[in-house]
Amino acid sequence: MAIFTSSISFECRHEEELGEDFEVQLRGEVSPNTKMRELDMFRNKDIYSRSQSQKSSGSYCCILLVTMAVGELYSDQQPLLSNGGHDNEYKIKETRIFLSLAKWVLKFTMWVVFVAWVALFFLVPTDFGTGLYDVWVNATSGTLFGETGSVLLLYSGPIVIIAFLAVPYLLVSGEEQQKEQLQEKRPPRFRLWTFPVLVDGPFGVVSAAELIGIVLFVMFVLWAVYAYTVVNFEILPSYGDLTLQEKRLFMLQMSAYTFGLIALSCLAFLFLPIARGSILLRLVDIPFEHATRYHVWLGNLTMFLLTLHGLFYMILWAIRGIILSEIIEWKSDGGANLAGVICYVFGLLIWVTTLPPVRKRYFELFFYTHQLYVLFVIFLALHIGDTNFSKVFGGIFLFMLDRFLRFCQSRMTVNIVSMKSLPCGTVKLVLSKPGNLRYNALSFIFLRVREISWLQWHPFSVSSSPLDGKYHLSVLVKAFGDWTSMLSRKVSNITEDSQIELPLLPPVRLWLL
Repeated sequence: MAIFTSSISFECRHEEELGEDFEVQLRGEVSPNTKMRELDMFRNKDIYSRSQSQKSSGSYCCILLVTMAVGELYSDQQPLLSNGGHDNEYKIKETRIFLSLAKWVLKFTMWVVFVAWVALFFLVPTDFGTGLYDVWVNATSGTLFGETGSVLLLYSGPIVIIAFLAVPYLLVSGEEQQKEQLQEKRPPRFRLWTFPVLVDGPFGVVSAAELIGIVLFVMFVLWAVYAYTVVNFEILPSYGDLTLQEKRLFMLQMSAYTFGLIALSCLAFLFLPIARGSILLRLVDIPFEHATRYHVWLGNLTMFLLTLHGLFYMILWAIRGIILSEIIEWKSDGGANLAGVICYVFGLLIWVTTLPPVRKRYFELFFYTHQLYVLFVIFLALHIGDTNFSKVFGGIFLFMLDRFLRFCQSRMTVNIVSMKSLPCGTVKLVLSKPGNLRYNALSFIFLRVREISWLQWHPFSVSSSPLDGKYHLSVLVKAFGDWTSMLSRKVSNITEDSQIELPLLPPVRLWLL
């Protein structure tokens, strides 16, 4: 803004008094966009009213030298009225272009890596894919980590790279741009993630994108079985003249091995949907509660393939009469059969307790049995060896990283500020919280009270708003089960601290990761 003072002279000729001059002075705060508007107001109001008053007293001829005066004033005051607005707008526009370019480069890179990673699983069962795999291993196995490092980089590297690229991508995108996109008025459009295709079926409500994923996994399993079988028939003559029985046993053994390899490919995806604060889930904008169904589908498929893997080997060993010796065999260089049997037993226990009748009626049994996944992974690594385990390490690594971050987060202790028993039997707990810990309205927290259980964490919706206070939040607890009933009875006598674990909500997750 600029303060300016200027004089504009007008010459009016009257039939009776020629040469009468008058002078008007303006003073005010004018920006470059409003200067001409102020002058137009002056011209239209003051001069026109003056001429009208003179016209009422008699005829006259008024020559207004306005155009030249205004042009001179505008040119003279232009440097004084410039405030660098155009430069700021240019810098803002340049920054937006740079951020948009960076976002699209990151997005394109992640898509290329993901497509190449998925294509890897489809190509490896073929002769062409096996050749590329051998070329890669031979070219990179001379490094410090050897063949294991080569396989780790090939199979687990892409998903880890995508996870780390997702962090700057989400930072570049920003919440403000997301809000702007939400505020934009767009006509309804077809979206694969929200368009339901199957409503009543074994999978529940399935969207178009989910159906595509299901079809891809089914196609992959069928394709891998076919491709590996073709390769097995091609290498069969290389074992010499075999009898028909020996050929059948050979194909049975190779089929068992094939199902194990396909199960490993499914295990590479199994742990990705259940990382509660996964950056990948935030990248594709899928909530954790919805992504757990993908873990269930993949878990059922994986255990089905592992069952075929073990069953075929058991049949083979039984026919050869070496079933007991093979079961207890433990090789030091990988391929420990006993470790595989133990791994499958743990997986079978987890699988059985996930069945709806068991999970709904005995949820704690389902929950605690699921913690056997640690032993499942350990004995899996002992069974297949470090090289094959490198193929599934990426998803397990991201899952364990999420568990570690949430473990560190759950170490935060809070105090019970107040407690109020409502007439409906609900208890309102007001808990203290650090000022820098943010949450959203209607989000949920996990609450653990050590006086009731050292292991159980129960989710509760936050009944307060972030605007209610910076250093406290409140939850409503209704006595439905044993844990909540004990909490209602003991809450008034609690003297020690409780602990809370917040799920990784959008404002918090970026800080943790």
